[in-house]
Amino acid sequence: MKSACIFFALALLLAPPDLVKGQEPGLVYNLQPGETYFLETDLQQSTHSESIDSEEISFYNLTRVEFSVDSIDSAKQIYMSVRYRDLLISMLAPQMGIDISSASGKNQMLSEMVNMLEQGNFNMVMTPRGELLKLVGLEDLFALLAALPVADTTEQQVTLRSLEEAYGPDAFKSLCNVFLWVYPVMHPMSNWTNDITYYLNTKAVKMVNRYYLTKSSDALVVIQGMGMLNAMKEYYETTGMGDVKSTVSGSQTYDFHMDPGTGWLKRCVSRQRVKIETTILKSNQLPPGLIIPSYTETAFEVTGGRLEKPIDTDVR
Repeated sequence: MKSACIFFALALLLAPPDLVKGQEPGLVYNLQPGETYFLETDLQQSTHSESIDSEEISFYNLTRVEFSVDSIDSAKQIYMSVRYRDLLISMLAPQMGIDISSASGKNQMLSEMVNMLEQGNFNMVMTPRGELLKLVGLEDLFALLAALPVADTTEQQVTLRSLEEAYGPDAFKSLCNVFLWVYPVMHPMSNWTNDITYYLNTKAVKMVNRYYLTKSSDALVVIQGMGMLNAMKEYYETTGMGDVKSTVSGSQTYDFHMDPGTGWLKRCVSRQRVKIETTILKSNQLPPGLIIPSYTETAFEVTGGRLEKPIDTDVR
């Protein structure tokens, strides 16, 4: 018993002062029913493929998500209504003849679908540490987009696929897993690991995120981290190049600034680097066994907070 007390005392003495003091806020979400919180994600992505055409793809995505807390149960699980707002998607791939932007107004179908997404809502349940337990209604919202009467079904499929990759159920799960599921199973802790699923171009890959609590005070909680992304299996599919298989690997860095009162994200800067190796299995154009690497770099800047309720100016 004496040795255990000595060990605990040494741990307190050796720990950084701001961490010892900062255990008070806790590493959990402390959201309130009736309040609405938001995340704004600014994503800039560039992809380079070492194929014959040396394809270059630039992608930009602006997303605002509003989370309204409906209730919190006895297990502290958080039930929320979710809405997309102020969406913007842009993609440029000259070699592929792709130049689309929801902000330009040139693509009426894309603008119409984005407007429908912004008018809809869906629901989710998450734990106090940010793990997404349930997602309901987002698939139904995309089913409405797919049911729109259109003259060009090919354009509809391309547009719908682009929106699903940016805002669909898998994309939303990735958003939650990366920017909400931040906290450890138990606290206080100074470092911990979360195993998450990340969807890369509709492919589910495993990511191991290791986090470090670098600052904790009454004003700010800072968590930094590194994620390692590695597909557990090879992916087989048929593309424009023919039958191929691909492997995925990569990494991601995080710098989270969290509100110590609510636990909600205030700001996060994150950078992701991914390498995909595609092997030709059968093709009319390329020799079997040819390996084509592609490299994708993505920069995320995420800001968040609590929406202020409008002031009632009605004077009676």
